[in-house]
Amino acid sequence: MPLRHLHPTGIELVKTVDQLLTSKRSDEITTEEVLQASGISKGSLYHHFTDLSDLIETTLINRYANWIDLSIMKMSSLLNSAKTPEQLRESLFEITWSTQKDSLKNTRIERARIFAEAQGNQRLSDKLIEENDRMTSSIEDLVREVIDRKLFKPGLDPRAIAVFIQAYTMGLVVNDFSKEKVSFENWTNLINKIIAEVFIND
Repeated sequence: MPLRHLHPTGIELVKTVDQLLTSKRSDEITTEEVLQASGISKGSLYHHFTDLSDLIETTLINRYANWIDLSIMKMSSLLNSAKTPEQLRESLFEITWSTQKDSLKNTRIERARIFAEAQGNQRLSDKLIEENDRMTSSIEDLVREVIDRKLFKPGLDPRAIAVFIQAYTMGLVVNDFSKEKVSFENWTNLINKIIAEVFIND
């Protein structure tokens, strides 16, 4: 977790920004708001972070990391418990259902915004790459275990599958900004059909 190296004051500042992000975009947050909400001095803020942008970036990556940890925990539980192709199919369908819900629209948009903000921001880009690699490697390890149990079709690349899973869980953001939306049922049915036909070793 990105916060483990922070002083308690730094953690409190991150928590304050995290709370502000529930109602504001990152570019709308001011130093004065953070100081007033946290009760922490400007000197302390600049002692623990290079500037406000550094604090906001740390908070964004922490939110992203928390989402990663929850996702990996759920995927690990589902995939490790599957012992047959049918159980694996049901586990993957459950992952599809739980990651594509309409209630996750704001999470998808925030993830997309972090990627956009990392463009041209080397510091944020480095932090995002580190977390993205952590997630991809974690999913890759889970997929490799499934392949070793001969539940996935032979010849599939574990890392490619890991990236595919992340891509389709985020890709629905396209539908979030459409007038004629694809229904949740039609979208998840398509993903599940691809999973069943391409991945599962029946």
